[in-house]
Amino acid sequence: MDDNKVTINSEDEAFEYVQQYLSGYSLPEHISFDGWPNLTFRLTGKKFNNSLTPSVMKGFVEMQAQINKSYALAKYGAPDSRKLTKEELDALEIEVTVEKGSSIVEVNIDGFLTKLMQELIGKMSPQEIVIIVLGAALIWGGTSLFKKFLDNRKEIRMAEIAKDGDKAHLKTMETMSSHETERLKVVQQIIHEKPLLDNMERMSYDAKTEMVKSFVRADTAEIGGVQLDSDMASELTKNARRRSTEMRVDGIYRIEEVNNTDPESFKVKVRRVGGDQRLTCVVQDIFLDESGNKDALQKAEWERKPVHLSINAKHVDGEIKSAVILYVKDVEEKPE
Repeated sequence: MDDNKVTINSEDEAFEYVQQYLSGYSLPEHISFDGWPNLTFRLTGKKFNNSLTPSVMKGFVEMQAQINKSYALAKYGAPDSRKLTKEELDALEIEVTVEKGSSIVEVNIDGFLTKLMQELIGKMSPQEIVIIVLGAALIWGGTSLFKKFLDNRKEIRMAEIAKDGDKAHLKTMETMSSHETERLKVVQQIIHEKPLLDNMERMSYDAKTEMVKSFVRADTAEIGGVQLDSDMASELTKNARRRSTEMRVDGIYRIEEVNNTDPESFKVKVRRVGGDQRLTCVVQDIFLDESGNKDALQKAEWERKPVHLSINAKHVDGEIKSAVILYVKDVEEKPE
């Protein structure tokens, strides 16, 4: 058996390798998937017998759109799927199958994971590629993270709802076991550390919102043992705000211009090293004084040296409209 190449057969195995990475152990240099990820839903209702309705398909179309954006982000640094070629779009296409004579729907994302792995070669170390692809598989194809999404929506709606009767209905929905809750903390740590995964999770959140919203047309929808009726699917997705309009664009940048003439904010123009992305960023004064970011940015401009920036940005169709620098690190510190 080649220790540098493994096949992931289950969600449990994927979690084990993520834990291994966080514990400081080396991962295999090459991974493949067999039999997993396979995101599976069971829909019931008169119209769900070996078929899907257009309204339900809308949820899967949104999932496809967000997966395309995820790949565009990995390739171009911006979630603009308009840049993708027809060949790339064909390769990224998810497969949605309905079991014959039943209402069991399975979503296959093998094409996306394969293309993502290929695109990251040369941009990251083999270890980084493996952990990113494992994270992407869990985000898009993991039952546990879908259940985490449902749990998150439940908690948000419970806080928003005033009527005790409505709360009682939501309380009947059981999502994650204590074991799942604990191991999800491991994945969340990786997602927080890796901006690409952080952005994918935001996109996945929006896709899952649309998918659950589309389940309103079914009598019931079940995933990973969690069953939703039509009313609950509707309740969970009320007032859900899109999260993919915000993204992290952390990376190594050169400071092209510093502007501190505005007493309310400190602005800098930056250019990503190894690319043509240019941003005008704001750093709030409250962060500047406490962290020394102001001095670090000015020094980087004077010395013409690259720095690692953590940046939160808002975008529309892949075009960044605003950006805020959260912190600055020297490149020598080996950024994440």
